[in-house]
Amino acid sequence: MTVNSQPNYPVRVISTRVVIDMESMDVIERDSYLYQGPVALAGDPTFDQIAATTLAELRDDVLIDNFFVDTPWLRKLRVSGALDEFMGGTLMQTPFMYDRVNGGGYADGSDVTVTQKQILAATAFVPKAYKEDVPLNLFRTNVIQGSGPAVKVKEIDAYMTNAVQALNTDLAIDFYRHGQNISGSNRILFMNGMSEALNDGINPSWDGNVFTTYGGQLRNGVVGNTINSIPIWVGGPDGTTGQITYKQLVEAYWNCVSPPDIGLCNKALFSYLQERQEPKQRYALEMDVTIGFSGIKVMDAYIFMDKLAPSTKYGQILPSGLSQTTSIQPTTFTVPVLTAAQTAISNFPTTSVTINPGEPFFWLRAKGWKLRPAEDPEYNFNFTPPIRSQTNPDLVVMFLKAAINAYSVAPRDNSQLIGAGF
Repeated sequence: MTVNSQPNYPVRVISTRVVIDMESMDVIERDSYLYQGPVALAGDPTFDQIAATTLAELRDDVLIDNFFVDTPWLRKLRVSGALDEFMGGTLMQTPFMYDRVNGGGYADGSDVTVTQKQILAATAFVPKAYKEDVPLNLFRTNVIQGSGPAVKVKEIDAYMTNAVQALNTDLAIDFYRHGQNISGSNRILFMNGMSEALNDGINPSWDGNVFTTYGGQLRNGVVGNTINSIPIWVGGPDGTTGQITYKQLVEAYWNCVSPPDIGLCNKALFSYLQERQEPKQRYALEMDVTIGFSGIKVMDAYIFMDKLAPSTKYGQILPSGLSQTTSIQPTTFTVPVLTAAQTAISNFPTTSVTINPGEPFFWLRAKGWKLRPAEDPEYNFNFTPPIRSQTNPDLVVMFLKAAINAYSVAPRDNSQLIGAGF
């Protein structure tokens, strides 16, 4: 039949075969056809004469995912060598240099005073525990569904695939947040993400928080500004959002000590970037073959749209249960009173005004991040064996577990822009 032979019915796309890469969850191949015709609706009786005597058509292994989305950041970390399994220990400790030895010019033949200075400190993080629940009713999966020709999509496979996608989604969303217990925001259970890494202990990050420590190390103390990244405000002096420009992107790029290799933003800001046309720069999409995503090339980095990045405009259109613990929609906050010296780089208003974070942007150097899953198989993205309920004869539960954390070994190689709105 042609798709317009029954104009009273909507046209539906029916997938007949879907091939999914289980690591990246990308759809590699898909066969489908257009269908325009009747669909049985619930009523009384539930089945009419045709429905009662004719088997329903259900294609083999076809399950449409209308819930999860893919993200370029996790892929970039994998190809950049950021994956570093945690072999055990009380802390994930990373030493860093914050000073230099004494030296310089001197008068030949003269005595000198030699003093040994401390030049090393360290940041330290702990593994964070993540889990996804997979409860199964054995009577439904083993008896009702069974394993015969009527089975087209196995319920247990659907739940396990969903759990893997859910864990990746939780990590991808939490990457933009923090893992500290600070005033008004206790996220000690979650990974130590970008919000706290890309901060200087003075100016607020996109979520309105100021992080005076990173990895347990005090910022702006003995170690000075060596583990700082200054948030940059691109909105107006009254706290309203401003227009994103190529000039701001370039300045933030070079504000990083070592050049970043990836830029991340939400759908709204990505659209605004594509709408900009500068005299010497036209934004065009290019493919980064290392991760299979198309982005905007700026200097030596690609800017990618991440649908899970915090977004004032689009943060509300994703499924409401995509993350059960973390919102991806920023909220307004009050900027602390800052001096002109403190805002010389950040451009934040020096008076206490209400800030609309708009659509945040992130320059990141993936080579300087560590993604630390536990080496132990029990906590390395593995499912536990089914655990039987002591009170329900049919119920079993599996858990997908991961002990993991992520952090930057050099926060100064990253930058965040706050306040872009068009």
